[in-house]
Amino acid sequence: MTGDEDIAGINYYARRKLYHHVVTVCESALRRKPADPVLLFWRAFGWIMEGRSNEALRELQNLMEKRDLVLACPTAMIYAHERSKLVDHEAIEELQARLTIASSSASLSEQALVQVALFHWHTANLDSAKEWLRKTLDMYPNSFAGLTAMGWVELASGHENLGLKANTWFDRVLEKSSKDLEALMGRLTFLRKKRRQLTPALDITAQIIVYNPTFIPAYIERMYVLLEMAAWDQVVEAAQRLVGLMPDSIDAMLAVCLNELCRDGNYRMATTYLMNLNKTLAKVEPGNAELYASVAAPFIRLAARRPNVLDQCAQLLERAISLRPDVSSYKTELAYVQLLLGNIPQAKDIYQSASKLDPHNPHALHGLIRCQLFNGQFDAAEEQLEILHEVQMVMGRSAEIAYLSSLLAWYKYNDASKRMRHLKDAVELQLGVVNNGTLRLDYYVLVNPDFLLEIVRDYMDHCPTDAKRPGEDLNPIVRICHDLLQVICRIVPGCTEAVYNLAKVEFLSGDFVAAQVEAAKCLKLDATFAKTHILMSQIHLSNSHAQLATQSLETGLSSSFELRHVPLFHILKGKAQKLEGQLEEALKTFTFALGLPGMKESGKGVKKVPSIKQSDTAPSLGERLTLHVELADTYTKLKRVPEATKIMQDALRIFSGTPEQDRITIANADLCVERGEIDAALRTLGGIEPDSPYFIEANCRMANIYLKHKNDRKGYARCYSKMVERNPTIESCILLGDAYMNIQEPEQAIAVYESALESNPEGVVLASKIGKALVKTHNYSRAINYYESALSNESPMGSTLRYELAELYKKLKQWDDAERVILEALEHPKTDEMEILVQDVKSYLLLAQAYKGGMKPDKAVTALLHARDLQIHILAKDPSSVESKSHRIVASNICFELAELHANEVKDTDKALGYYNEAIQYNNMHKKAMLSLAKLHLQRNDLAAAQAQCSTMLRTDVASDQATLMLADIMYRKNSYAAAAFHFRQLLETGGGGGGGAPGGTGGIGGMVGGTTNYNALMRVVEMTRRSGKLEEAKGFFEIVEKRDGKVHLHPGWHYCKGLYARYTNNPNEALKEFNFCRRDAEWGERALYNMVEIFLNPGNETIGGEALESVGDGGSGDATGGHDVEGGGGAGKTDTELLAILTADKLLKELPQHPKSLRTQVLECQALMATKQKPEIERALSRLMEILNVEREYVPALLGMAVAYMLLKQPPRARNQLKRISKMDWTDELADDFEKSWILLADIYIQGGKFDLATDLLKRCLQHNRSCAKAWEYLGHIMEKEASYKDAAEHYESAWRLEGETNPAMGYKLAFNYMKAKRFVEAIDVCHRVLGTHPDYPKMRKEILERARSGLRMP
Repeated sequence: MTGDEDIAGINYYARRKLYHHVVTVCESALRRKPADPVLLFWRAFGWIMEGRSNEALRELQNLMEKRDLVLACPTAMIYAHERSKLVDHEAIEELQARLTIASSSASLSEQALVQVALFHWHTANLDSAKEWLRKTLDMYPNSFAGLTAMGWVELASGHENLGLKANTWFDRVLEKSSKDLEALMGRLTFLRKKRRQLTPALDITAQIIVYNPTFIPAYIERMYVLLEMAAWDQVVEAAQRLVGLMPDSIDAMLAVCLNELCRDGNYRMATTYLMNLNKTLAKVEPGNAELYASVAAPFIRLAARRPNVLDQCAQLLERAISLRPDVSSYKTELAYVQLLLGNIPQAKDIYQSASKLDPHNPHALHGLIRCQLFNGQFDAAEEQLEILHEVQMVMGRSAEIAYLSSLLAWYKYNDASKRMRHLKDAVELQLGVVNNGTLRLDYYVLVNPDFLLEIVRDYMDHCPTDAKRPGEDLNPIVRICHDLLQVICRIVPGCTEAVYNLAKVEFLSGDFVAAQVEAAKCLKLDATFAKTHILMSQIHLSNSHAQLATQSLETGLSSSFELRHVPLFHILKGKAQKLEGQLEEALKTFTFALGLPGMKESGKGVKKVPSIKQSDTAPSLGERLTLHVELADTYTKLKRVPEATKIMQDALRIFSGTPEQDRITIANADLCVERGEIDAALRTLGGIEPDSPYFIEANCRMANIYLKHKNDRKGYARCYSKMVERNPTIESCILLGDAYMNIQEPEQAIAVYESALESNPEGVVLASKIGKALVKTHNYSRAINYYESALSNESPMGSTLRYELAELYKKLKQWDDAERVILEALEHPKTDEMEILVQDVKSYLLLAQAYKGGMKPDKAVTALLHARDLQIHILAKDPSSVESKSHRIVASNICFELAELHANEVKDTDKALGYYNEAIQYNNMHKKAMLSLAKLHLQRNDLAAAQAQCSTMLRTDVASDQATLMLADIMYRKNSYAAAAFHFRQLLETGGGGGGGAPGGTGGIGGMVGGTTNYNALMRVVEMTRRSGKLEEAKGFFEIVEKRDGKVHLHPGWHYCKGLYARYTNNPNEALKEFNFCRRDAEWGERALYNMVEIFLNPGNETIGGEALESVGDGGSGDATGGHDVEGGGGAGKTDTELLAILTADKLLKELPQHPKSLRTQVLECQALMATKQKPEIERALSRLMEILNVEREYVPALLGMAVAYMLLKQPPRARNQLKRISKMDWTDELADDFEKSWILLADIYIQGGKFDLATDLLKRCLQHNRSCAKAWEYLGHIMEKEASYKDAAEHYESAWRLEGETNPAMGYKLAFNYMKAKRFVEAIDVCHRVLGTHPDYPKMRKEILERARSGLRMP
């Protein structure tokens, strides 16, 4: 540390009256510069201020002759003698004479003049300091020390003008020496205290630290500047840095303790820090009584009346009193501590002692009056207050006196209006102090957060007990409490009780979201604060979330068993049980609560006195009445009317004459309704006067009676009209409008809403209601115009209105407008408010829907990512709160939507997999995500992962039926037919829900199921047995279903499965009958229509476009009907039956959903065009298929359709290219039939080209996935026949013949031919007889096969 730093440090600590620090700095410097006279002088100064005058005088005597101290030494010695108990007047006279002689010298050094001026400054003799500094500047105009000292002295003066002028002195020095330490410190203090320019002040601290890195005061000042900026994290960081430089820094300890109390609300840690601070003070400033008292004062007011913190403050004050027992203010502070601890007698005694020391100490007088009020000595307190009222007319008004007057008005005279007036005065006066200061230790003393909270508690006594209804005017007391609590929470954000009360006020204001946010903050500060759990339960009940309400109560009970004695705990628990229909349990809960102390007492005639500690178990008047009403209502719902009547009689006896009496009247009316005395109920409710706070509720009950029990719609509306006439508030107008909406008269509702909005343009709820009413009337254009107009007026409800308008645009499929409005709603400054964050998440989700509707999947993904990031931020803000469950569900849904987009639109299965897993992490019961994840694993052919996911669902009983169904499918994929059949049989025998899957294709895994029989499982059985080549076994499963449910024939799902079975067994007519039965069903109809269209377009399941089987070979069995030639026009080559089939298919296609039209439907339409075999129609179909592929590049049905079109147009190479693309794709269950058809058509092309090996590979691939593919067996037989391997050909044809139900004559002909060629004449004859039995005129069968086979048998 340099010499300049030594003097600057001495001045700094002397300014703060930390005199032992002055001594310490001097002694540290003297070790570097022994016998430095200036340092020795200031050490002596420190001794004088600490009361060690004798040591100081001896030291100063030795410095008398030093040239730089010729003025300062005599002055200091005179000061020391005057502070001694025994004043040596002779020595003072001698020193005075010496000082006079020295001051008249013309050769005084600059240092001599400056040192004596500094001494006068630090001893608060500012006038003498100024005289010496003027003399200094006269003799030495460029004295930096003189200029900076003059700036400091003027800064210390109480005159505003001089204080502002001080900066010019510092500027004069800094213009010539920009690094002058004292001048920089002066400017820093000027900016902080006079201008409150904290950012420039902070920059100066950084500048000083750079120039003087070992100068401790700079670090201290930086920390305090950050404190004034409320930058708590940086304050703690600065304090830690300070401790590293100066381990015993009381300033660092003060800052850390302040952080624990003000921001973190950690009273336990604060107690520990205060203990350490107490020990450190005894070490570094052992005799500084003023410091002890000044340290204790702010923490007393920040302790939130916690005994541990207050005890430490009391120890600090006791130490201060032991050092200076004659100071009245120290005792006043100690008495205040005792008062906050509830020790009224001790507090009174100490206040009296303080008053004796200083009869004019106002705080002691205020404290004595408080003690009198708390002891019920209202007359004595009133006399004292009258005197103080007279005094304050001269001295100025006091917030404390106004508050004491409010206590007297309420507890002595029970005058609520007078109490409110005095409390209002107290608030105005105290807020004047709040708004005129910055965060410093003394600021907390002046503001006194505890006093503000005390005012809030008194206001809360007069707040309503129930939340504000929509449209109801906010209670003015609630508004005052809200504003006051926001101030307190800004000053002391870690005050648990303040945050709790703010949450409660938000609840009473009807803002449940804000209340929930504040309550979550409170629980984050102190998870054991039981009252917050009760409040959280109230919030959940207001949102009708009974389970969450019960969960909050249980959490609160686990943190404090005292809740068992709190009546409100049991009231809320009973309400939650009622909401869940547990009436008997609710009755037990209410009955137990009724037996708690104080619940049946009337409270009349009991003298009220104020109390420092409010009882958490004492029930309020409203709670007691609520319990009686709830208990009576529970009895009523249990049809125990006599018990309910008795409870209401007791309530009438206890609460008659109280402001809550009308609630009993309403409850009695409910009893009348239960007894069937409707007219009596109406008369009872009609007796409640318009000036009653329950007038609106009574009229609402009357209206409901008219509507529900008398079916009188006019009487219903009349009740609300009367309400508006007698009490024309926004709330009553909203209720009238809602009533009109309830009776389906939206036009009248709109008129009421608009008239109310005209009288109160700020009625933000009305704007939303008008818009919704217009939407309900389907007057969409007017609704849009209204919303746009309301938004142009900058409505305070802008975000809500924009969201509703965007929803309307989305409903109308005006995607661009929806996008525009949502983006406008998201244009606001960045904030961390929970309510805005939640709304932004909703907006981003709606934006994603708009992008999806507008076919912008990439932008939809971006919007969902924004929503996900915001939701993760919301979760990070309070991951442990009860509400985090609902936030996690939202996060899970967002991740699910992202996964769906990536899986279905973006086609990025890796990312989809990640988001599905993330969705399940946030909500391990997310049914859709778990099913979709398993399905995606199946699509990726990761059977092990899919099986593991299904096992998880079965273990957690999430979508167990769907999981079993999918597990069966997995077993089949793993070639475990028996295991798959077991799972299917289990589903069908137990009847685990029944229904269908997603429309589109017969091969897909089903979706949601519900009902008595799982027809989706039955459909999968048909698919599995078909693909396993065991289709005949499906009959057994049909029999199981028929035995379980005799009414299966009435269910569309049954007919769909039967139709599927008939189609697969080559019985198209029967299939059409079954599909026709269910084609109009919402669940099965779409799939049935797809099958019907395919049957009409290709009843014989031919290979459309293929010609290999139709070509005639020499001596072969090929059909001689010719190929699929394209007609030139007019349909001349078509039979009437074929044309009728095409027309029917067209008609059925129109029955499929058209808005939007699925890709599958579009492909079927193209197939219908191609079925005409007319070249223009085929080319038209080809063009449309290309358009589909522009949207979905890898859509297999569209690629197959193009290949068919090219084959019909006699362009095999182009067809082959499309089919090769398909052959390289991974097989999927959903498009199984399309893959098979494409492979067969490609095999047909290879066969025509003589590439039998390639064709065989494709056909075997078909049979690998579907052992019942008759066409594949037929083509294999054709290849064997071409190779003259008649035995093998017969075996393949035999499989095809069997799979087609032995009804296809062409297949019979081929089989008989190859039996004959293989010398199996008997089998050939049998097949001929079967074919001729159904088709007696089938060409060539009799002559070429039957007769030749018989001849073969006759040959020897």
